Amino acid sequence: MNLQRLALTATLALLPALSAAQAGPGPAGQKPAEPQVPAGPPVEKLGPTLFRVGTIRVDTAARELTVAGTVNPDVRTLEFIANARDGVKAYETAVTVDTDAITFNAALLLLGIDRSRSKNIPTRHFDPAVPIGDTVEIWIDCPGKECQRMPAERLMYDNEAKNAVSKGTWVYTGSSFLSDGRYLAQVDGALIGFVHDPASIIEYAAGAGLNRYGNIVMNPTLGLTGGTKITLTVKALRTGPAEQKR
Repeated sequence: MNLQRLALTATLALLPALSAAQAGPGPAGQKPAEPQVPAGPPVEKLGPTLFRVGTIRVDTAARELTVAGTVNPDVRTLEFIANARDGVKAYETAVTVDTDAITFNAALLLLGIDRSRSKNIPTRHFDPAVPIGDTVEIWIDCPGKECQRMPAERLMYDNEAKNAVSKGTWVYTGSSFLSDGRYLAQVDGALIGFVHDPASIIEYAAGAGLNRYGNIVMNPTLGLTGGTKITLTVKALRTGPAEQKR
């Protein structure tokens, strides 16, 4: 099987399970719409274990993906760490990365992440249930010594506690599908979040700012300005999840 077909197959493998789990019955008992089949992202082999999936670089040996992006301007409150280009959640997201949600998800699957191991997937905004899934680490790199291999949690600052959010666990939830078959992450552009939102592909297990809208803001101690170029790295840690605690 060639690489492009592998990425597409991995993405499409999610559709039946996600549709059944998330879509629910339609009006008057009608069956939900079938998920819309996405186009497969282009895949290029760069080396024995290195691939480019769209604009994302994937290292299957290190189980890491990297993608370029920029800091979003004029963000007054945070609910997400990363959104896709042209994502509608940019106004409350720390960074925009140069990819779309379907390609981002396909790249994660190539790292060996498996959506079948995800549980307690958020069903609403500020869902109190703690999501469980394959665990990942997330880093941000940008100019300056304060932003080299920086854990994504440092972007989040709690205005009430007056400190950065403590290091926690990020898990793969895979987002969900709308009743009309559209992939919610692709609709909203939400990739990585921390308020337990059904659109996010990766979520902060413990949650931050749940039912405290406006309390989590961009960390002012970092001095990051809109338009600053960054690189986002996601590393898959293990193939089997452990239940997360708050």
